[in-house]
Amino acid sequence: MRRATFEEFLELEAKSQTRHEFVDGFVFAMAGGTDYHNRLVTRFLLTIFNAGEEAGCETFAENMLLKVGSAAYYPDVFVTCEEPLVGVSYKKTACLVVEVLSDSTEAIDRGEKLLAYQKPPGLQAYVLVSHPAKRLEIFRRMDDGGWRYEAVEEGAL
Repeated sequence: MRRATFEEFLELEAKSQTRHEFVDGFVFAMAGGTDYHNRLVTRFLLTIFNAGEEAGCETFAENMLLKVGSAAYYPDVFVTCEEPLVGVSYKKTACLVVEVLSDSTEAIDRGEKLLAYQKPPGLQAYVLVSHPAKRLEIFRRMDDGGWRYEAVEEGAL
């Protein structure tokens, strides 16, 4: 299987009815979500949208790519403070990323994406939302560049 360039991936994505993610030249189709998954994404979007706007940032949910190194993902929710541009199909930075876990994505969200998202220096927090357990797991960047893990139990949602 031949690896695609990021530009080839963007061309495919612009024509496709199915969303894909891009990792090291490989293109992966994304699974659909459930109503519960969508409600959690909407709650997070509504909760953080105004704070992002007040800080001069933009908040996106599910349909904006975030390019991280040699990968591009569709986070469930993310906040970026990079300069807004009209007509772009991806962003290069995020200060907050939220992923709602599902059986089909949990291993990737906890492994591959956790490592990828922690590399860019601007990311301040990576949040994993477990359902139906209603548990938040927050990875926060510390002042020294390291990461701290916090778990917030039921009732946080």
